[in-house]
Amino acid sequence: MAYHEQIIDQIQQASDIVEVISACVPLKRTGRNFKANCPFHHEKTPSFIVSPDRQIFHCFGCGAGGDVFSFLMKHEQMNFPEAVRHLADRARIPLPESEKQVRSERSENDRLYQICQVATEFYHAQLMNPEMGKQGRAYLSQRGFGPDEIKEFQLGLATQEWRALLQHVIKKEFSEREYLRSGLISKSAQGNTFDLFRNRIMFPIMNAQGKVVAFGGRVLNDDLPKYLNSPETPIFKKRRELYALNIAKRTISGTDAVRQILITEGYLDAIRLHANGFKNTVATLGTSLTEDHVRVLKRYADESIVVFDGDRAGEQASLRSLDIFLEEGMGIRVLSLPRGFDPDDFVRAKGQEAMKQLIRESQDIFDFKLQVLLRRFNKSDSMGLLKITSEFLDTLSKLKNFVLVDRCLKRLAATLGVEEASLRSELAKLQKKQQGTQKSEAVPVQTTASNLQADRKGNQLERVLLSLLLHYPPYLLALKEAFPNFSFLDSKLNRIFSLMDQMVCVDQMPEISTSKVLNRINDEELKALVSSLLAGEWLSHENREQAFQDCLRALKKEEHSKRLRALRNRISQAEDQGDENLVLKYMKDYQTLLSEEQ
Repeated sequence: MAYHEQIIDQIQQASDIVEVISACVPLKRTGRNFKANCPFHHEKTPSFIVSPDRQIFHCFGCGAGGDVFSFLMKHEQMNFPEAVRHLADRARIPLPESEKQVRSERSENDRLYQICQVATEFYHAQLMNPEMGKQGRAYLSQRGFGPDEIKEFQLGLATQEWRALLQHVIKKEFSEREYLRSGLISKSAQGNTFDLFRNRIMFPIMNAQGKVVAFGGRVLNDDLPKYLNSPETPIFKKRRELYALNIAKRTISGTDAVRQILITEGYLDAIRLHANGFKNTVATLGTSLTEDHVRVLKRYADESIVVFDGDRAGEQASLRSLDIFLEEGMGIRVLSLPRGFDPDDFVRAKGQEAMKQLIRESQDIFDFKLQVLLRRFNKSDSMGLLKITSEFLDTLSKLKNFVLVDRCLKRLAATLGVEEASLRSELAKLQKKQQGTQKSEAVPVQTTASNLQADRKGNQLERVLLSLLLHYPPYLLALKEAFPNFSFLDSKLNRIFSLMDQMVCVDQMPEISTSKVLNRINDEELKALVSSLLAGEWLSHENREQAFQDCLRALKKEEHSKRLRALRNRISQAEDQGDENLVLKYMKDYQTLLSEEQ
């Protein structure tokens, strides 16, 4: 995206990273920095650092890091231009209208929204057509849906015609590139274009702002697949969108008690629950719940109730959701439907009050998991007991609330007839093992180059040196003076170093700042690496010069060792050739080099 560096710098300077992150994550000041539990992975001990001085964040647990743009991109699932626009709006900084690429991208996305809206109106008109929509309306009526549901959810019909929508969007002056990008029109290998959806009830999928971004279609006969979704497009990512969220969020926001949201698997399940007064219902789009889904839900609700089918598959779907909700720190309960029922069937057969009762009886996710494990394994059998214990404790290890951990351990001990102390011991071992896998990549507090090996293949010396250069850019000139052709062996570190080298003003002190370095890096992995090198506070004003000199000495020692190895090789070659004069010359050079080491 062709944003000028000057405007990006201006936006970044106006966007304090502490203010931006604290709007999403509760931060606590510790010395010069701020700390929190990382929003990108589950942890009990805070390892997420935000530095107001350097305007960076870094997690010592999972390695996530970068600048304010990086945080928004990762936390809000934005791309870089979206993060720039978001912060520009926040800081009330107008973006130049001359940014052709910005206008082009916005224009292209606007056209995708427009074509989706045109398709919505087209499909809806076909469903409401007295003759054309007769079969579709009969199907919906058979399922218990009438004009109110059709209108609220803008339901539609794709007929059996192969090119009905195609001809309509062409009349609306959409180009071939636009309608193919929308995913609603397909193109065969032979170059023939045709409608993706045919003979299906159409469910417009809207984003949280109420814009149609895609469609789901339910076939009207026995053809497969029964359900078909639009392919992903620049405005539609299946892992982020939830059906009916645009309606549900209004109901959730108006609740004074704990804000709850119901999650179902299908469009019809969600519509059925909405029609019966459960307006706080959303549905996944034929996929499992993802981390992105839960992050979206957290914006609107405190607790989710998963309402999946009352069979083994629904049970598995509920269990899969458990770890995702725990890692994202959101409350979750499970509504267990009777076997053989999905939400749509249950409400139609039993009614609204029965559904309300099931919601009241929804289980704490840990009670649900324990119940499932007890059904699957025999607690009286040694292997069964081991399986129940290990699976339950693995889930419990992700829980952040110690009160709930205590309650769950007591329940597990009582249910299995084992000592609570034994379970606590096993849980502690598991947590220790998990923490051991999250070793920090940051430079240790006590590290200086004096206690590093001169051999740079181990990477530690190079990390210390680059960290020094990032903290104190003037050292870059001193390094180049001592080693004019210096480069890092580690390719990632060398990419960062090369970028800094390019930014040095000729014959002047390098005008480099952390923000400028980060702004010139497009690779998020490299940004995280820079943040990890900047995150520590191990270099005090008193020892930074000593640390840099230690690095230079280590590099000189490495260079000296290389020259000695080269001379030893030359001596061996001269001996093989029988050239005594050359052997004597190289041995003299070798002795001179050895004396320099002293």
